[in-house]
Amino acid sequence: MIRSSGDDFKFAVIGDLHTHWDEIDLAQFSRADYDLLYFTGDLGGGTPDSTLRIARGMAGLRQPTLVMPGNNDTGDIHQLAAELAHQNGLNQLMSISRDTEQPVNPIVLCGYSRHLIKAGQLEVALLAGRPHSMGGPDLSFPDYMSETYGITSLEDSGRRLMALIDETDTEHLIFLAHNGPWGLGEEAHAIWGCDFKEGGGDWGDPDLTAAIDHARASGKQVMAVIAGHMHIRTKQGVERPWKLEIDNTLYINAARVPRIFSNGDDVYRHHVTVTISEEGAHANEVLLPQYG
Repeated sequence: MIRSSGDDFKFAVIGDLHTHWDEIDLAQFSRADYDLLYFTGDLGGGTPDSTLRIARGMAGLRQPTLVMPGNNDTGDIHQLAAELAHQNGLNQLMSISRDTEQPVNPIVLCGYSRHLIKAGQLEVALLAGRPHSMGGPDLSFPDYMSETYGITSLEDSGRRLMALIDETDTEHLIFLAHNGPWGLGEEAHAIWGCDFKEGGGDWGDPDLTAAIDHARASGKQVMAVIAGHMHIRTKQGVERPWKLEIDNTLYINAARVPRIFSNGDDVYRHHVTVTISEEGAHANEVLLPQYG
């Protein structure tokens, strides 16, 4: 269990990197006071070499760190895990497709896994959903998902997540994912709407929605659902909302791409701060200046 340094638990959500990570990011996050870092995935530029290069650049982080593999991160998953946690060697990494409660020291891949945190006296389970999601109504990379995670369909994935919920004793949950849930809008500019097909459409993950519904039906309180994947600026040039609050659940899409950008006289680096307390979950966007 990861405990907060104060009454509140504060962690950073770093959206889809797409190669936008360097030694300045490493220095900024390493000296920050976050209790946890969460990366929503898509580390590289779509090739295994670029993904591994970014993983090597992240490996010096000091805080407990969770990394959700994105749809661009379907290279050798064990090699990626080894790069991220090479400080600890390979012993904790080779069974990632079967673990349900993985260690968080210092950097591990997550997916179909549970990670416990404590904010003051409040215990919260972080439940990591399906890795490598491309969104939509079909299972992404079915052969790869079957071989790596034993998942053969979206229904199979939903059952896996529901079983994880049933095995979780804590009342308060936060879902972590690469892509967000189905059911939050069909417009192209909806928080996880489809902006690359005429007419838009809901591009969320149905298995994640089934898991959220199951958690609520089981009496759990879903504090937040945190993901990325669908870029905040759509292909039509419209910005989709990066957060919503519905039925006391905070939904966050942290995929502001590119996350490093020039604006005026400085270069800014984007992430989202999430604060967990007994009052609930709260989130704010952060733009760190490179030179200011």
